[in-house]
Amino acid sequence: MPKSPSVSCVENGSPSPRRLGGAEAVVIIVIVAVAAVLVAVAGMTVPVMLQLLVGAGLTAVLVVGMVTGASTRGLRAALRALLAPAA
Repeated sequence: MPKSPSVSCVENGSPSPRRLGGAEAVVIIVIVAVAAVLVAVAGMTVPVMLQLLVGAGLTAVLVVGMVTGASTRGLRAALRALLAPAA
């Protein structure tokens, strides 16, 4: 009995996502640790801490975008993604 042709479920031609580097992983771990310390030790409420992290994220996107010369379309897309309501 002949085999039926297989259909790939994976899109060809797109590169696989790369893993985080050591420096990126350290930054993420430090951000999570600082957020936990702000909530546990400083007595900051979770919504206030999240607002602080979002503000820092917005600032980082703008600074990196300006330094690297990203297009305004790219900056707008990043800001929309950060400001979009959580589903």
